[in-house]
Amino acid sequence: MTESCRLQQVMSAAWRRPSGFVAAEGARSALSKGIVRETVSLIKFTTGLLILACCLFAGRVFGADVTVVGQANSGGKYSFSMDSLRLDGSAESREFAGILRSDLLNSGWFKEAASEGASSVALRGDVRSSSAFSASVTVSWMAGMRSKSFAVTSSRSSVRDAAHKMSDQVTRAVTGRPGMASSKILFVGRTGIGTDIYMCDADGRRMKRLTSDNKLCLSPVWIPGQNAFMYTSWLTGVSAVYKVNLDTEKRELIAGYPGMNNGAAVSPDGRFMAIILSRSGGVDMYVMDLAAKQLRRLTASRRINESSPSWSPDGRRLVFVDDRSRAPQLYMYANPLQSEASLQFRQTLSSPLVGGLRESVAPDFGPDGVIAFCGRTSRYGIYIVTPASDSRANIPRLISPQDGADYEDPSWAPDGRHIVCTRTENYKRTLVVLDTMGDPLRTLVTADGDWYLPSWSGNFQNN
Repeated sequence: MTESCRLQQVMSAAWRRPSGFVAAEGARSALSKGIVRETVSLIKFTTGLLILACCLFAGRVFGADVTVVGQANSGGKYSFSMDSLRLDGSAESREFAGILRSDLLNSGWFKEAASEGASSVALRGDVRSSSAFSASVTVSWMAGMRSKSFAVTSSRSSVRDAAHKMSDQVTRAVTGRPGMASSKILFVGRTGIGTDIYMCDADGRRMKRLTSDNKLCLSPVWIPGQNAFMYTSWLTGVSAVYKVNLDTEKRELIAGYPGMNNGAAVSPDGRFMAIILSRSGGVDMYVMDLAAKQLRRLTASRRINESSPSWSPDGRRLVFVDDRSRAPQLYMYANPLQSEASLQFRQTLSSPLVGGLRESVAPDFGPDGVIAFCGRTSRYGIYIVTPASDSRANIPRLISPQDGADYEDPSWAPDGRHIVCTRTENYKRTLVVLDTMGDPLRTLVTADGDWYLPSWSGNFQNN
């Protein structure tokens, strides 16, 4: 049994007795956030969709004059060529081209062609390095019948960001889907006794330590629309939820109530936060108005525990974990921002969201409305499900390999196709990226240590 799910069971027992606070705090926290979201099948694209997608393509790229010409999709992937992308010989231009190529391959939508003549997408133009980078980019499609031009200048230090941005622009133009290269991933890292919050790019590069607490910390989660995140830390010896602003590098206490404070999940509009608290004696779900700092209780029971809330893209539903059937399962809470529904909640919520699994934990609502979660049969794996009003129609699909390892803590990429999660084998935890459309998994972090509980941002440059 992996740590996250084992702690769920320990917590359930601990919170049923008054002396169980410390055990419950550590237990409940590890399940707070996980993220997966399934995309609808986009293997075949019609010409009409291609035109619409390309019309949406706009953006900026450093030091490159690039033309993108899209033709036909073959075999589920677009073949691309960078043969006509002219580099000026500088280290920066070579770095840019290498990152761009890698990002396009990681997107899952592209494969590299043997030559430009064999490609369906050609990247053409110039990459230049001088005292600064500048770009004049033309995107052309439909055999040049349509095009889009834009320009940008940037510093020499932003080669990697520029390449990530370009990859997302090409992906959007050709496929009509958002990219993920410009996004960031938060996660918990343990390299010694304590733990801290770390961040890396979508390709695993530029890993950076964000906190220096060296204390137990859990559940990092991005705040939509901000360069900031929430997380749970035992910084002062008891659990509390903090907000960290990455622009100002300031930390703010958000929730420090008696007992457990964990599982913070910020609504899509950034105004509200779902959170798990034990301030009233049980382990229940609340919603906080972040501006007014006002709490509203959504669930109420001393014998049933909630955890791991996640908002739907429209903010009208919360999926969460509830252990009323002894084994933790997923449930849905409708209209959490309306008038208090605690009295009605226990009567209207009768069955789990999905069935057929011994446990279902760590849900993450994707931007397309698909839920990723960790489920257990003999081992823990990552599943996705599109929630329906009739729970009998909610058939989960396993997307993680059955390779003897446990997969937990899913979190959706902004492209709606990929999921980052924790992979545990031989007591060693690391982060991997799963492709819901079948490409092989990709190891995200290779550094020594334990890496787990990831949270994937939206496209970072748009936050």
